[in-house]
Order: sequence, then C-alpha cells, then structure tokens
Amino acid sequence: MPTVSFQADIAPIFAQYRGSMLWRLDLTNYEDVKANADLLYSQIDGGGMPPSPYNPIPPDQIQLFKTWMAQGFQP
Repeated sequence: MPTVSFQADIAPIFAQYRGSMLWRLDLTNYEDVKANADLLYSQIDGGGMPPSPYNPIPPDQIQLFKTWMAQGFQP
C-alpha cells in the first residue's frame, strides 16, 4: 500500500467540515490530529463524528486514517 500522508490524504477528509463545525482542536493541523489520533479514530469509526446532519465519513476514508496511524503518522 502506498504511504498515507497527513497533508495529501488526511487533512482533506476533515477540511470539508471546517467552515460549518466548531472544533475543540484544529483537524487540519498535523500536530493536533496526531496527538488525538486514537480519539479521532474512535469518533469517526462509528462514534458520532461528524454529527448529524452530516453524512458519516466513508469507510474507505476511515481505513485511510487507520492506515495513516499504522504507518507512523507521516506528515
């Protein structure tokens, strides 16, 4: 599998929600997402993120996030 990077693959997953949601951390900031990756993964993988009325993050993007974690959080 190709290397998953934050800039190219992960930030765009969250950037689509940036204008319409209030966040406790910046989901387009590498350090914030890396530091909270386990919590974020649990939230996007069936834990209620993003909240209604937004559509759930697609399974392929959830897997991409999991792969990014497993590959060591490439920037």
